[in-house]
Amino acid sequence: MQHDQVKMAQILQDQYSSVFSDPGNADVKDTTSSLPKTSSTLSSIDFSESDILEAINEIDPNSSTSDNDIPAKVIKACKRSLAQAFTLLWNDSYYSSIIPQCYKNQFVTPAYKKDSKLDPANYRPISLTSHVIKIFERVFRKNLVRYLEDNNHLTEKQHGFRKGRSCLTQLLKHYDTILNNYLGDAETDVIYLDYAKAFDKVDHTLLLKKLRHYGIGGKVYDWIEQFLIGRTQTVVVDGHHSLPAPVISGVPQGTVLGPILFLIYINDLEATIKDSNASSFADDTRISRQIQYTKDTEILQSDLDNVITWSKCNNMELHEKKFEFLSYRLPSNVKNGDILPFQHNVTSYTTPSGVIIERKTVVRDLGVNLSDGFSWTPHINKMVDGARRMAAWTLGVFKDRSKPVMLQLYKSLIRSKLEYCCPLWDPSLVQDIQMIEDVQRYFTKRITGMSDLSYWERISALQLQSLQRRRERYIIIHTWKTIAGYVPNDINMEFVENRRFGTQVVVPTMTKTASSRAKTFYDRSFGVKAAQLWNLLPAETKTFESLDRFKISLSTFLKKVPDRPPTTGYSTANHNSLLDWFNQSGGLQMM
Repeated sequence: MQHDQVKMAQILQDQYSSVFSDPGNADVKDTTSSLPKTSSTLSSIDFSESDILEAINEIDPNSSTSDNDIPAKVIKACKRSLAQAFTLLWNDSYYSSIIPQCYKNQFVTPAYKKDSKLDPANYRPISLTSHVIKIFERVFRKNLVRYLEDNNHLTEKQHGFRKGRSCLTQLLKHYDTILNNYLGDAETDVIYLDYAKAFDKVDHTLLLKKLRHYGIGGKVYDWIEQFLIGRTQTVVVDGHHSLPAPVISGVPQGTVLGPILFLIYINDLEATIKDSNASSFADDTRISRQIQYTKDTEILQSDLDNVITWSKCNNMELHEKKFEFLSYRLPSNVKNGDILPFQHNVTSYTTPSGVIIERKTVVRDLGVNLSDGFSWTPHINKMVDGARRMAAWTLGVFKDRSKPVMLQLYKSLIRSKLEYCCPLWDPSLVQDIQMIEDVQRYFTKRITGMSDLSYWERISALQLQSLQRRRERYIIIHTWKTIAGYVPNDINMEFVENRRFGTQVVVPTMTKTASSRAKTFYDRSFGVKAAQLWNLLPAETKTFESLDRFKISLSTFLKKVPDRPPTTGYSTANHNSLLDWFNQSGGLQMM
């Protein structure tokens, strides 16, 4: 049995090692050579025992660690005693540019993904490294990120692994661009790329050159170089180890520095796209362009070719057969430019190797299903189906129906599935609202003592809000974050001060000649909803002291508003939106 587990570990080791890029690839080139040179530099960092202590406080006490490492709980429990020792250790490592080998060893645990369990490619590698070095990595990363952000070295189009940016901010910007094109009688083509094992393909030599390009030198450069080279990984299966293997490419998995090093590596990708739009969340990359004339498709094709060329120069492998193409089309009665929609329908894009990119009607983009017809129903259908299956599984596995247990299971396993990125896709159609609400209605009825109450009575008794009300709450909170500068104002929201109502959001304008279909999409957009919902708040609710204070203030305000969501079998005088409950002057309408 032991022999079998060691053999399994070695098979998986061979699989994981096979994805590394070839450092001797003749196609590899330094693509930053054509970029403007920077005058800023980062050659040294300062850190103290208090910085180490702060980094220790950030550790999750339940996080796993590598073999023979100090557990996180022990480090946190003894943090004041260990902080001085760690400071001395990493001070010596930083100034000598020497990292003990034990801190450059990665221990990989395989996690099954899907399909055949006999195929080693179906196991995701979960890499664990020592907490001792990750403490210093946190300190190091804080200084590195501050330098990059303060000097605007990172592209604004990258939303992964950056403070204030997320899948939601990325998608809001992307969708707002598409909608504005549509309101201007222009179509939008979007091509989704697919990188193969992008984090494992990073070429160390190129990464170090890019660090130099962005002004990173001195002791900072030397320590990062030592951090990258001479690393090994060992696969662990049920406590049995494979032989160690050298890590010849990639940003170190399971580390704190890995993600920001990856962003530096792919940062210059955007510069290769001359006339289209690029946006990324880590390695998830899409390129798009407004389409009004035939030449626009040719420009997008040219930029696609540039991206593929960049990828080859940077030793990155693309799954060209997995590329996807989504086209947001105008109605067939709209004529624009020198093409007609029926001509555009047959437009296709190809890779330099001749692969025709498959056109889709729905594409899963950062966990949200986007439709070429601007409908959120496909996403809602898939989301609700997943939540229903999780609810059925939960009720089948857990027999306890008490209120504390059921609510904890519901909030952590089911409701979270129904709210991911909801400010983006918040539905306006009653049938979509009802479909989502019925999941909560179904689950809460199974809680002990709740079966005889109506749904409206249940959510009140359980101190829950309707899912519809929670979505509008999320929209308002994201608006607050935008005004306060917690998240980027990528969709160019405008704010004005009002003596009576405090800060107000300007409702975006649209052309008077826009079609009724375009106006419908406009009314349902985040920018419009956010402005309308925010503007109905009284001035005393719009506190800017802190996010926590604002949430408390908002909750106090929302408790005053009835919450009667439209659900199957329940009739209501309105659709329960806050906008329905308040009139134009801000007064609550008891309907």
